[in-house]
Amino acid sequence: MRRLTVFWFPFSCSLLYRFLHTSVVSNVRVTEHPARIGILLDYSGGRLLFFNAERGLVLFAIRHKFTDAAHPAFALEKAGALTLRTGMELPEFVKHS
Repeated sequence: MRRLTVFWFPFSCSLLYRFLHTSVVSNVRVTEHPARIGILLDYSGGRLLFFNAERGLVLFAIRHKFTDAAHPAFALEKAGALTLRTGMELPEFVKHS
């Protein structure tokens, strides 16, 4: 089973998102905190995207040949609220990529 873990760290003028996949860490620093983060799984196309849902900016993308079922799991490190929305319309930038 392969796992992708995402962490974010707030700084005074930016945010650091840390993506961990197959023991490889990728750091992505953004200056604008997205209110919503979209996750798009293209199972047959073999890609997984995390993006700023308001702006359509890709934060992180991986390519992977999926051979088994994909099971999303979400957790919060501290007490808080997490809202999941499914069945959303595909963003325009994804339709043309």
